[in-house]
Amino acid sequence: MKPKTHALGLALAASLVACGGGELLALLQIVTPLGGAWSNAGFTTTIQFTSPPPSVLMFSSKVDVTASVNSTDGVCGDTLNNGVDLVGTLENGQVALRPIAPANAPNCIQGSFTDLRKLDTVALGVQPARSYTNSRVDVQMQLGLWVSESGTLTLKFNEPSSVDNFTGANTEPVTGCDVSIPAAKVNFEGEMRGFVVATLSRPLMPELVNPLNAAQKFFTQVEYVDGATLRLLNAGGVLLTLKRKPNPGGVAC
Repeated sequence: MKPKTHALGLALAASLVACGGGELLALLQIVTPLGGAWSNAGFTTTIQFTSPPPSVLMFSSKVDVTASVNSTDGVCGDTLNNGVDLVGTLENGQVALRPIAPANAPNCIQGSFTDLRKLDTVALGVQPARSYTNSRVDVQMQLGLWVSESGTLTLKFNEPSSVDNFTGANTEPVTGCDVSIPAAKVNFEGEMRGFVVATLSRPLMPELVNPLNAAQKFFTQVEYVDGATLRLLNAGGVLLTLKRKPNPGGVAC
């Protein structure tokens, strides 16, 4: 399975509407990791999201958010890099932010996450449209359980919590277990590559193997689609989609 080029599927969604597939767009749920610093090309402006925490964000495609922006070129009124506190919403990859005060302040940042490490904003007031990028993806693999659409496969990850954009050698260790049969958990390990900027490839775990016998591959091409979705090939080569679910029972490896 080759990594898809549009990390959040926004271009695909747009094409579905254009082709009369608007009913499919209504079903599209995008969960966007927000951690880290989102900066423009000249690093004159940086946005950092301060809420909700990942334990809330990763289970919803629509949330209220808070953020802060530091700017030297007037974004949200900040010209001295003093920082402005913002409030707003994030829904299916689209974000709108405005200053906390006054209460009726207009949006000063508005746009869409076009992949897992890029935010494209529209022109507002005197501020031109621009892009903000992040050097990592806040994957938070350890949160919740990853469950197949059929419910027959459930994975629990212990790590990683974030991955830097992949430059060819940098990876993060992956550990976890298959808890599909709670009384017979099966441990696995592997490595996770971050987002590949050059190819727009999503974070990827090439294989998850038996820690005691690396030749035994349980899963391959484990692709992090967004904060709520994984795609992988099982040992039989069957493509499966897994969704992140809460773990109220505290299932562990």
